[in-house]
Amino acid sequence: LYPRPDKYNHFGCFGLTGSKTFLNGSKQLRTAALVCNFPAATPTQPSLLTHQTVTTFFHEFGHLMHVILSETELATFAGTNVPVDFVEAPSQIMENWVWNKEVLSLFAKHYKTGEVIPGDLVDRMILARTANSGLNILQQVYYGTLDFTLNDNPKPLNAAEISKLNGDLQNQITLYPWVENTHFAGGFGHLTGYGSKYYGYLWSLVYACDMYSEFEKIGPLSPVAGERYRKEVLSKGGSNDALQLVRNFVGREPNNVAFLKYIGLEKK
Repeated sequence: LYPRPDKYNHFGCFGLTGSKTFLNGSKQLRTAALVCNFPAATPTQPSLLTHQTVTTFFHEFGHLMHVILSETELATFAGTNVPVDFVEAPSQIMENWVWNKEVLSLFAKHYKTGEVIPGDLVDRMILARTANSGLNILQQVYYGTLDFTLNDNPKPLNAAEISKLNGDLQNQITLYPWVENTHFAGGFGHLTGYGSKYYGYLWSLVYACDMYSEFEKIGPLSPVAGERYRKEVLSKGGSNDALQLVRNFVGREPNNVAFLKYIGLEKK
C-alpha cells in the first residue's frame, strides 16, 4: 500500500485472473492487485490521507470491483475487458461516494480525537468542487484532441513537429497559453496504452454520472441499488454492449443531465 524504491509510483488496479466457466461447470475465481502509494506512517502519526488520495483509492477500487465481480462465461470478456471508452465508468462512478456526508461519516475521522468530519466542511468542499470545472473540461478536451491528432497523423512526427502541434492545440482549445520550449506530450503517459482513446475518460464520466443518479434516488448505501448495479453492469464485464449495460441499469436512454449537474451547469 505504500511507496518503496523502484515501485510503480501511482495508483492502479491490475487484473490477474478473469472469470470463466470450465467444461465441468466449475468457476475460476477472479483476482486482481490493487496497487497504492499512500503516505507512509511516521513515528508520531499514522498514514494520513488527503481527500484527493481517498478519491483516487475509491476510483481504483471501482476497477477492482469490476474485475472481481464479473461473472462471464469467457475470460476474454471478464472484468475490465470492455471497450476502452467505457472502462473508466465503473471507476469514476465510485468517486461520487467520497463526496457524500453519510459515507464520509463512516471513516473520515480525526486520527487523534475520532471526531467525524464536520458537515459544514463537507458542504464547503462540495461547493468548491466545481470551481474551474469549465477549465478542467476544456483541458480534458485538449488532451483527447491531442491524442486523436497524434494517432491520426499519416506520418511519424519529429520532436519539433510534435511540440508545435502540442502548442497549437493548447492555444486553440484551452485558456492557458502554451509556454515556449515546454513539451507536455513527452510526459503524457496515457498516449501509450490508451492509443487514441484518452477521450474515454470524459466520455465515461458522462455515463458514470448518469448511473450514479440512480443511487442518488434511494441513497448511496442502498443494497438494492448496489445489487442491481452489480448484476446489470459489473457482473457482465464486456459480454454485452457497454451502452446497453447502462440502459439496463438506468432503465432508459442515457443522457448528460447528471454530468452537467456534476460540473455545476445544472439548470436553475
